[in-house]
Amino acid sequence: MNQHIINQALELQSNGYSIRQIASELNVSKSQVFRWLNGQSGNGGNALPIDLIAKATSTNQQLNLKNKNTMENHNDHNRLEREIALKKLQLEHELELRKLAQQDKELEVRKRELELRHLEKDALSRQQQMEERKINHSLKVWIEKERANLDEFDYEEIEIDLATFKRSHKTLSKLWEQVQEHMAVYAIDIDSHLGHYYLKSLMDIFNKALETADDNIDEDEDENECVVSYEYDDDSIEFLENLENSDFFS
Repeated sequence: MNQHIINQALELQSNGYSIRQIASELNVSKSQVFRWLNGQSGNGGNALPIDLIAKATSTNQQLNLKNKNTMENHNDHNRLEREIALKKLQLEHELELRKLAQQDKELEVRKRELELRHLEKDALSRQQQMEERKINHSLKVWIEKERANLDEFDYEEIEIDLATFKRSHKTLSKLWEQVQEHMAVYAIDIDSHLGHYYLKSLMDIFNKALETADDNIDEDEDENECVVSYEYDDDSIEFLENLENSDFFS
């Protein structure tokens, strides 16, 4: 039996042939094939070379190692994909947390802005109320003096010296300027404000009386000796009473 047929048997074995199939293919007995594959001598007295057995064994080991490396590489690839996916989730989570933190900061800023606006609005409202109380008080004091003049002259024509009249006119003019400025600053509608209309009517009476007095007084005449006369009509008295009995800016 020559070495060539033994090599054929080994090759068939490496290709997955069974002992029965190898024996049938080579037209030899199964026992002969068994001996060849297990390194025993056959009928011809030839021994299976040890290097061929080692080569076949080495080939199987290499295949096993290759399969093992392939499996490890596959496992490493899967592990790397899982690590990448996990890292991506962590980064997305951190980004979401940062967004939420930024939203919280923005909400806090808006809250502080609203609080500041509310405080500013309250301060402005208190300032407005304080100014209106001051104007109201001054107006009530002026009206009280005018009511005294009306009572003194039995609601007829009032006659007082020019110096006293000018002091009263100056007070009323100052009140009128304060009212005008206050209503402009706080955007109070003048056209629909009755108090503004009443006070303007009184201002017109005093302006007209002062103009008449200035036309009639001599340059060297003492204002304390010059008499000014003015009279409230029914509407003006009603305006005076309305201003006296109500809050001017209500």
